[in-house]
Amino acid sequence: MTGWSGDYADMTVPWPTTSDVRIFDLAVRLEPGMPKHPYHPPYSFVLAKKHGDGLYPGGISSAMEMITMGAHVGSHVDALGHVGVDGMVHGERPILEHQSSTGGIEYGSTEECPPLIGRGHLIDAVELFGRDLTPADGIGVAELEKWFSERDEPSPGSVVLVRTGWMRYWGDNDRYLGLQTGLPGMKREGAEWLSSRGIIATGSDTVNYEHKPDITKAALSVHQHNLVEQGIYILECLDLETLAAHGVHDFTFIALPLRIGGGTGSPLRPIAIVGQPAPASG
Repeated sequence: MTGWSGDYADMTVPWPTTSDVRIFDLAVRLEPGMPKHPYHPPYSFVLAKKHGDGLYPGGISSAMEMITMGAHVGSHVDALGHVGVDGMVHGERPILEHQSSTGGIEYGSTEECPPLIGRGHLIDAVELFGRDLTPADGIGVAELEKWFSERDEPSPGSVVLVRTGWMRYWGDNDRYLGLQTGLPGMKREGAEWLSSRGIIATGSDTVNYEHKPDITKAALSVHQHNLVEQGIYILECLDLETLAAHGVHDFTFIALPLRIGGGTGSPLRPIAIVGQPAPASG
């Protein structure tokens, strides 16, 4: 197979690969009209300069674009300062007097987020439940213990990703966002089970990560636990379909947040690196 393991048919240059390594792209494609939560600014793109808009000597031309977007749009990471409780962010740091419209947040900003590199674990909840998930489905202690009963559990430094199968609705904005129905996802008890193993980050293919069965009630208890109480980064809107289709559950995870001063989150290009089994010797 080629090094490119994503779903986009217009990719013409394969990703680097060898006989013993595969690289999976876990990012969604950034494009106008992509799903985004109503609280966040949309992604927009314009080709601000086109080839032919003025030529350099020798017939040389150039093009460039302008993009605008919220930091929590598309595949992204929530910085620790994204959520606070009683005016405090992670590390019991007061935030109300340490933020501004143009300077952002002084504590828990995206600049504090390190490169997210570690042993990756994929929980395929569709496989776990044996069916397509519904917004009523949450992942708690019983589900995690069942999934990891025959697999290596997460350990300190691990990154745990949850596939709900919701990425199949990416082309249907309302259904993907679950604004009328709610979303499947991680329960608070499940988040506590994972944090007790020392993970550094966790994420999913949904826009909300945590279980949101009732849209009339705020669902931020998992964000509170991970970001404020434990300092565990949350990743959202990851494309985990190809990884699951190849039956990959363990891998090396790498994602680099942008250095956004004062930011509460950052777009990501996360990847999973998987070693191929060595061929049997004859």
